[in-house]
Amino acid sequence: MFIEETFSYLGNIVSLGNLMAMLLGVCIGLVIGAIPGLSPPMAIALLIPVSFEFEPATALILLVSCFAAGIYGGSFSAILLRTPGTSASAASAIEGYELTKKGKAVEAIKVSTFASVMGGIISGFVLLFLSRPLAQVSLWFGPAEYFLIALLGLTAIASVSFGSVSKGLISGLLGLCLSTIGVDHFSSYPRFTFDLIGLQAGIGIMPAIIGLFAFAQGLDLCAGEAHGNISGLKSLSWRIWPKLSEMYQIKWSLMRGWACGLVVGIIPAAGGSIAQWIAYAWEIRRAKSGDQFGKGEIKGLAATEGSNNGVTGTSLIPMFVLGIPGGISAAVILGALTIHGLQPGLRLFKNNPEVIYTIMWGFIGANVIMAFVAIVMARTFAYLTLVPRGILGPLIILFSVVGVYAGSNNVYDIWLMIGFGVLGYFMEKYNFSTAGVLLGLVLGPIAEDGMRNLLIISDDAPIGFIMGRPVSLVIILCIAVILSFSLLRKRKQEALLRAYPLNAHTHNM
Repeated sequence: MFIEETFSYLGNIVSLGNLMAMLLGVCIGLVIGAIPGLSPPMAIALLIPVSFEFEPATALILLVSCFAAGIYGGSFSAILLRTPGTSASAASAIEGYELTKKGKAVEAIKVSTFASVMGGIISGFVLLFLSRPLAQVSLWFGPAEYFLIALLGLTAIASVSFGSVSKGLISGLLGLCLSTIGVDHFSSYPRFTFDLIGLQAGIGIMPAIIGLFAFAQGLDLCAGEAHGNISGLKSLSWRIWPKLSEMYQIKWSLMRGWACGLVVGIIPAAGGSIAQWIAYAWEIRRAKSGDQFGKGEIKGLAATEGSNNGVTGTSLIPMFVLGIPGGISAAVILGALTIHGLQPGLRLFKNNPEVIYTIMWGFIGANVIMAFVAIVMARTFAYLTLVPRGILGPLIILFSVVGVYAGSNNVYDIWLMIGFGVLGYFMEKYNFSTAGVLLGLVLGPIAEDGMRNLLIISDDAPIGFIMGRPVSLVIILCIAVILSFSLLRKRKQEALLRAYPLNAHTHNM
């Protein structure tokens, strides 16, 4: 009965208005997502006034289409230029750009397109058919679980620190320290602001990402040879959509990425920024002999791209059913939902089933349309890898400044971005982990707020409180297993180095 009712609304999305809404949302999302500093939440917010002219279902289809495409759009600039367009594509810049430098930009875009489109479609069907039961899962997560999830994400620092683990841990600690800057939300006391107004709100994620990756990359290109290009190629292949045989070779990496995204998406306030790093670290820990993680490994890119779009559908589940947004984009969509006179919750499914199921089918349809639009856009964006470094470097620096200012209208963010850019340039030069800094900066506030709330509700007895919560115990078990595997792998590498110094060195390279 439920399945028949669900499919009965499928025909609603083939109306001209809904199809145009999907196409418009996808195009805007892809363009905005690809520009560093202009995030999907910003694009969605700008589209809300436009949506007033549409019916509620069509208006929401426009917004969720922009959301889905915006997450994928950030991968274009991340892969081709090492300048993530969104925070959810930062991990993709590591393997994606290394593939670009090897002249494999088109291959990287192929994997990104397939992983993102299929991840969005799968998460859309999960949203459509499992919204009600999975929404209850989000209620299992309280302060204890948020704190432990942040710790779980921080365990990825050791994995993404290629080379010296100690330098990676130092980078992660630096990120955690930087995350404490700003006015404390509980006591309203300024911390490490040095009486600077621009630091009172803390350090934004986008200035940090654009600085560590984009601005630093621009500096690196400016410091190198001016005439050569990134890829070393003179022409590009036009076949963007991959063969199934190519995807079959990395099927398990794709599945692990999709699974990670689907699970993390259900957790409110987690989102693709965390899912990508967990999926990437998971993939690195399953590395086999011959894998080149950190130097252009296609399996790492498949996992990160699958996870960040696998989040999109499931992050809408707690919003639609419980009124709890799963991320910033979902929070903006929640505002639009109420503006159009729709109240989230089970009443939405009972009183307006034709609206909510049309929106969900529209989300799936948007991911299908995104595959075709992305093929056209990818061909255009890929030509950036043929532009000489002497032109591309200054352009990246210019767009970094413009993108940060357009995203916040705050001059302080420009200075923060430049500071992070210089920091990122020297960190890359001396083999420190910029990903570690970013992980600490993203997960620090989640861990701090979770720990503080945990101390309050547990009456300063957090251990006993955690031991009484099954979900917390499962997360602790995951952390223990991950750390155990990391230690065993390190000991195995040390033993290999002692037994076969030359072979071990070659393998680590």
